Amino acid sequence: MKKMFTDNLWLKILSVLMAILIWIVVLNINDPSKTRTIAGVRVELLNEDIITGNNQVYDILDGQLVSITVTGPRTIVDTLKAKDFTVTADFKDLSQANSIPINVELAEYSYQQKVTINKKSHNTVQLLIEDLEEKEYDIDVRYIGQPEEGYIVANTVLDTPTVKITAPVSVHQNIKQVCVSVDASNASADFETVVPVKVYDSKAVELIQAENNVAVNVTNISAKNTVYYTKKIPIVYDDIENAVNGLEVSNVEVSMREVSVMGRKEVLDMVERLRLPTDTITFEDGNTETKVEYNLQELLPEGVYLNEKSDTLKLTVYLTEIIQRTLTINITDIGIRNIPDGMGASIVDSGTVRVLIQGKKHAVEELDAGTVSAYVSVRGGNAAISSVPVQLQLPEGITQVENVYVRVSLTNTEPEPTRETQTQTETPEPDTTTPTVNISEPTTTTSNPTTPPHEPEDDTTTMPEDSSQTQET
Repeated sequence: MKKMFTDNLWLKILSVLMAILIWIVVLNINDPSKTRTIAGVRVELLNEDIITGNNQVYDILDGQLVSITVTGPRTIVDTLKAKDFTVTADFKDLSQANSIPINVELAEYSYQQKVTINKKSHNTVQLLIEDLEEKEYDIDVRYIGQPEEGYIVANTVLDTPTVKITAPVSVHQNIKQVCVSVDASNASADFETVVPVKVYDSKAVELIQAENNVAVNVTNISAKNTVYYTKKIPIVYDDIENAVNGLEVSNVEVSMREVSVMGRKEVLDMVERLRLPTDTITFEDGNTETKVEYNLQELLPEGVYLNEKSDTLKLTVYLTEIIQRTLTINITDIGIRNIPDGMGASIVDSGTVRVLIQGKKHAVEELDAGTVSAYVSVRGGNAAISSVPVQLQLPEGITQVENVYVRVSLTNTEPEPTRETQTQTETPEPDTTTPTVNISEPTTTTSNPTTPPHEPEDDTTTMPEDSSQTQET
């Protein structure tokens, strides 16, 4: 058995090698068939001017790249690449459905007889065809960076305030803004710059003009920028006194207490406040609320400009009714002030006095009579009995309408000068205690001596010098 394998070994090896060689030759002569798919072959569009020449544009929705399946000799099929195919779609064949048939051929004529194109992934190119429109857009200005502290870019003047954009209808519908961006970093004086025009869609994304069939008639424009100094000033107004009869101002509300203004620094340094003219406000009878609007820019001096989103200030004046009320005061609760040295004082009258007061309705109605102090002042008095006005200490906004008088007796508490021929007499000292006043409003009253009404006097009221001036009731 061993001899069978070892005899003529070299002849046996040679036979195997020759068999392999013959098999290779046979394969090369026969070249068996093979099927293969070539992907990513781009479709070439022909006669585009049929669309573009009609003031239209197109977008490829589907079919821009195709995959091609071929069958042919392995030696040829294995070497085929995308560039070996001619794939076209001719606008002359455009259908009403906006699709164009795809034609596929092998670029090498000798291969066309040997290789079969079995199928392609897309039979047509699907298109979106739109009319072109030209529209005019205003150019907005954006600012990049912050000016120097205390300054603001007040205004930018563009040498071309608008641009004309030619684009498909769908693109126009998606355009949100056309603008330029001005770099204002550290600016404190006027400056000029050249900036590009940019177009943004509804999502604030810049439109790449070439990809979206967008054409702008101006690409760069010049921007002249005015830089102003800025500061805030308070808003003030004079007291409002010309209300209608029977009403007084109870409150004033304004929509803003201060305002931001801008201008040249040397001008703005001279402006300290903005004063509202209130003397022109008119009130209607029976109306307790009056609203007035001011245009703040009109109230600013020349060279000073408003730096607010709104130039309107609203002022509201609230009026309240003026009413009168009578306070009934026990005479025993009336205090005596400013008693001269060496003298005693007491009120001769008894019972009660009625004092008329007036003021804003809510203040008068809410007044607690028990908190009101009543007194008379006898400073400078020297008569025995005199009529002195009763004065009230009232809250702000409430006044005493008329004077009410009581009789006050002054007596000398010091001994009279002595003489050798005169027996020294003693004068009893009257009680000068000033009672604490607690005013109430009893239901019964007595008559009270009065004189024609006049303004109440302060603590410096002086007594009449002659007791004959005493008034009685």
